[in-house]
Amino acid sequence: MRARESLVTLLLGVAAAQAAPPGFESIFPAGGQVGARVDAMVAGKGLEKDSPLAWSNDPKIVLLAGDKPKKYFLSIAKDALPGPYLVRFYTEEGATPPRIIEAGKFEELIEKEPNDDLAAAKATEAKMNVTINGVLEKAGDVDTHAIRVQKGKRITLELHGYALGSPMDPALRLLNERGTEIAAGHDTTNLDPRIDYMPVADEKLFVQVFAFAHPPAADVALKGSANHVYRLTVTDEPKKTVPLNEAKTITVPTTINGCITKAREEDVFSLTAKKGDDLQIAVRAQAIRSPLDATLRIEDADGKSLQQADDGDKENLDPSLHWKAPKDGEFKLVIADRFHQGSADHVYELSVKPFTPSLVGTLDTHAYRLEAGKSVDVKLNVKASGTFTGKIQARAAQLPAGVTAEAVDVPAKGGDVKLTLKAVADAATSQAPFAVEIVTNAPDSVQTVLASYAIPFTEPRGDLLIMSDTHPWLTVPAKKP
Repeated sequence: MRARESLVTLLLGVAAAQAAPPGFESIFPAGGQVGARVDAMVAGKGLEKDSPLAWSNDPKIVLLAGDKPKKYFLSIAKDALPGPYLVRFYTEEGATPPRIIEAGKFEELIEKEPNDDLAAAKATEAKMNVTINGVLEKAGDVDTHAIRVQKGKRITLELHGYALGSPMDPALRLLNERGTEIAAGHDTTNLDPRIDYMPVADEKLFVQVFAFAHPPAADVALKGSANHVYRLTVTDEPKKTVPLNEAKTITVPTTINGCITKAREEDVFSLTAKKGDDLQIAVRAQAIRSPLDATLRIEDADGKSLQQADDGDKENLDPSLHWKAPKDGEFKLVIADRFHQGSADHVYELSVKPFTPSLVGTLDTHAYRLEAGKSVDVKLNVKASGTFTGKIQARAAQLPAGVTAEAVDVPAKGGDVKLTLKAVADAATSQAPFAVEIVTNAPDSVQTVLASYAIPFTEPRGDLLIMSDTHPWLTVPAKKP
């Protein structure tokens, strides 16, 4: 009898050790048009079992299991906003990391194979103002798509592959009917390419999509796999232009839209300040997908540089400064391109406002698993910008019934802390997102901010469409006998 009990215990232990959340490697297509219902196939270990449930970070985006393993229906509500969203799958054992999909405003097409060369693409219908969904399925794969252009009507080709989290460094070529390359695109604000082109005739042109390895490999051969999913948007719609501010004198607070229109140009703004004025000055360019690699410099009235910035923290390529005026007087804010480039597309947004202390919290992972009667630690790093006079605490919110966590104090200057989630012995099974709040009750700076985790990805080289999320996942599995 004891031997049998020992064997049962061993088998249960092995089964528990083998239980793991599903994986999620890709979804194709990685999006659809607003208001559409799209057939989608997913890839990932464990997704073929029992059709795991799906979650999205917006109720207007819904993934429902289809009629065969790994098939899902992606429904995008008519009132959903065009742009990126997050989806993930979950089972009793846990949740997958989230992946990025997009809701688009144009008609959506699925690539038609074979499309490896011009001969195949010439037989296909050419369209404009569409989003083409494709996948580079194997090493050496090149996808070719036909488009119809009009003379004098500028076109934009923008590909999202790396930005979706696909393991690729993609590139574009634009060819005429003779197969001659007339434009090309590779890296932009990240590894994804874009082409802007002015057609010289009404004609059919061809776009070729191919990719190198990311993370980089020792060779430079073209790469591909079932996970090399991309979305290529082709449009001749005029770009939306933001009215530029003509005034070059700043009053605080203010937000100014500007543009570095030509090479080696610098935009200079005048600012009157009093000694001790405490300001937060920031430029957004890469964040709004501008090709401008902005630099920011503060000078006194005599042109002496007082403070300057190029990139922000970590992967943020936009500059910002926390600056205190050293004296009463006139000062200059100077914005330029790091590589002395300029064009009508090199736009930016400059904001100047009084500095206020702020908090940023970063979680150690995207998901946690908590068994009934046990506990799990949520590790959190808090960064404090400025000085807080009151107590700062971290606390868990939106927890399921039977799960609690005591608030913990955060050092005034920030640092690493951990929240301990505890489940009662009879806690009900649950799979849902929760939240981690960082709260300060100082009279002069009451704040509640949500901690976020970084979207899991390997060796980031520029922004994904979504870089972080404030919905960590909590799984409370069913209690095993």
